[in-house]
Amino acid sequence: MDKIQTCVFETLDAMEQQGSCFLTADLTAPDFCIELSYPRKNFIRDIREILKSLSSQQQIEATRPFNFVIENDCFNGCPTPDNNENAKINDCVKKFVLNNKISVKNNIELSACIDAITKALPEFLSLIGKIQHHTHDYSVDVHTLKVLQGVMSDKRYQTLPASDRRVLQIAILLHDLTKKEGEIDKSHPECSAMAAKNILKRFDISQNLKEQIVLIIRNHDWLERYNKGITSADEFAHILKDGNNFLMECIFAKYDLIAVQRSGFFYERFKDVLAQGEKEISALINHGLSVA
Repeated sequence: MDKIQTCVFETLDAMEQQGSCFLTADLTAPDFCIELSYPRKNFIRDIREILKSLSSQQQIEATRPFNFVIENDCFNGCPTPDNNENAKINDCVKKFVLNNKISVKNNIELSACIDAITKALPEFLSLIGKIQHHTHDYSVDVHTLKVLQGVMSDKRYQTLPASDRRVLQIAILLHDLTKKEGEIDKSHPECSAMAAKNILKRFDISQNLKEQIVLIIRNHDWLERYNKGITSADEFAHILKDGNNFLMECIFAKYDLIAVQRSGFFYERFKDVLAQGEKEISALINHGLSVA
């Protein structure tokens, strides 16, 4: 296991400890934000300046090798350096992905935690300051950290074995990775799962854990699909029957809802459906296991 992976795992272990700087941070504060020395808006500005003489299609073709696209004042994707392509674009991408510095105002410890995460998962940098559609009060990065904070504080999470806690930690960090800026993006669970599958190739963990992380990400929208009748309770019971997968998805769903709005209204709106889905699908899973 390399030093970067060891560091982020040790950081995540410290973050979940009672009284940690992460669990006690007020992520709901309106002024809470993660600051970058080379912020998202400056990256967009510099790339647009480099590409200004090109047509829209040519701009897409120029940034595609770097795994991102810029449209208007938004960029989607996870910028990745490519030394064989446009040198100016590559310099900006390196500055954004490899040489960026993270800070959280008045919280050096939390800054160090997030820095460790981005060293192992530089793709997370693409979420910092990324605005969601109008339903959400938080940018994608803050939403993601708030989900993780809620999950780590949950008593059910704390009873999970270490391997399941690790799966849930990584799944949460990557669950909205491909979500499009400022849009309702129903494709992001599947797309983020596919992106995670590729990212996890860098990690020295078992193939079973990698597949479990991808599964949790792919189905983190299970509640919406259950509520709208897109996927049946029977189907979810089959997909998530193994181990603690469905319990993990239930814990995940609760805090994914809570981390939408500061008022808590979004969670209050769907908490009864969550309880119903959890009861129905858990019963199906338990029945299947009892007759297997």
